[in-house]
Amino acid sequence: MPVAPRQTVAVIDVGSNSIRLLVARALSYLAFEVIDEARYDARLGSGQAGGNLTPEGMERGLRALAIMHQLAEAHGPAEIIAVGTEALRRAPNADDFLERVRDRTGLRIRVLSGYEEAHAGYLGVINSTTLTDGYLLDLGGGSLELMTVEGRALREVQSVPLGAIYSRETYLHADPPLAREVRALRKAVQRSFVPGHLPPVLFATGGAVRNLARIIRIRRRYPLGRLHGLEITRKELRRLARELAAVPTEARRRIPGVGSNRADLLHAAAIVIDEVMELLGAPSLVVSGQGLREGLAWQAIRGESPVLPDVRAASIAGLALANGVDIASAEPTVEAADRIFEVTRPLHGLGDTERGLLSDAARLAGIGTHIDYYNRDRHAEYLVHSGDLHGYAHREVVLLAALVRWADSGTPDLSPYRAITNGDDARKAAILAAILGLARAVRRRAPSPVRGLRLDLEGDALSLDLEADAPLDAELHEIERQRRRFETVLRCRLLARGPALVG
Repeated sequence: MPVAPRQTVAVIDVGSNSIRLLVARALSYLAFEVIDEARYDARLGSGQAGGNLTPEGMERGLRALAIMHQLAEAHGPAEIIAVGTEALRRAPNADDFLERVRDRTGLRIRVLSGYEEAHAGYLGVINSTTLTDGYLLDLGGGSLELMTVEGRALREVQSVPLGAIYSRETYLHADPPLAREVRALRKAVQRSFVPGHLPPVLFATGGAVRNLARIIRIRRRYPLGRLHGLEITRKELRRLARELAAVPTEARRRIPGVGSNRADLLHAAAIVIDEVMELLGAPSLVVSGQGLREGLAWQAIRGESPVLPDVRAASIAGLALANGVDIASAEPTVEAADRIFEVTRPLHGLGDTERGLLSDAARLAGIGTHIDYYNRDRHAEYLVHSGDLHGYAHREVVLLAALVRWADSGTPDLSPYRAITNGDDARKAAILAAILGLARAVRRRAPSPVRGLRLDLEGDALSLDLEADAPLDAELHEIERQRRRFETVLRCRLLARGPALVG
């Protein structure tokens, strides 16, 4: 039975490298918010070359699971889902460990097959990205899954024990590794996968992927703090793989962005990912901040239909719910903005992509109000930049944040984001902000007394006639306040009429 809205679900992922907890509260059947998260570097799969889990690894795992269970229980979850992956799949003594876990904590861990692990990771990614046709790479401590996705559906899974721990312990014995060891690892990747015939679009998830992305973000001096959606080029990844493999662990640990818990493994992960990109001919990869744990949460919340029908719409609704915004009340503004956009197309020449961003901005423009009314515009921009907004490229996030920041006045400033935006984006943002401001003026009150809106563009003049059974002085005053910006940006005259008590 699916987890109901406002209930929580806790997911514990017992991986080869780390044991991780995610506690999510269902906002609706289309969205959840993370309310707690924890990680313990148990290295359960360390020293597992012979197959069995080591006594030291099991003790670390038991301690980690006791901690995770206590943290999960504190939230009173409707369900605790505990799963194990490659280390437990491979270990002949896994049942001994699972029994000890039950005795100590009461947790019953379900060991996932390679396909089940891949499917959960796929759900986490497909419900948070624009991946439609291409490949998904999920790199853990023990295993590597390469998935084929067509029409947003999972078509094929190739799962091999080439995770970061296994790859390093099996192939990279020297520190730093010898050239022949690196070649052996690359050849193992080549032997393990048969690439399909899809476009070389690659998304990637997993802790090591995010750590590599963090290093690259630091080196670029990237203006956004988001890792989710960051695009890494093959050239960047190959250069980083060579650099990490050229130095010993202690020197690697001092590289800005390298997690101290991954310094002895990260070079192996980078080599494996680089070789997968070579096999696929992928010029870049897109980082997903969501994966297996989020996928399991979606299964718990959505039951037998875990794939979201529309990632962007669900994400917008979730961000609004998480920040106290009634998204339904914004629909009259969305409708007004859409009509103004359509009528003025001959003036601005923008397309449906920009129209979609305008609609989403109209839905989110009030999200900063509950934090501080007088600085709501800045808070709205921050929430778009840092919130769980999925299905958007980083450039689109910047534009959307600019629209909610300058929805009511001013000219959007994209100068801090030159590394992300395009040359014409400042003009587009200014036009969309002016249209949004006018639409919000038309719908100044909620519920809005405006029952009809007639728009007519003749030459360089836009006539806007408001129909209502009551005076619209408030709306006409707000439209007048928006007039100068709208006329300057759209290069047209604005003529507004409607019933009023004054004038």
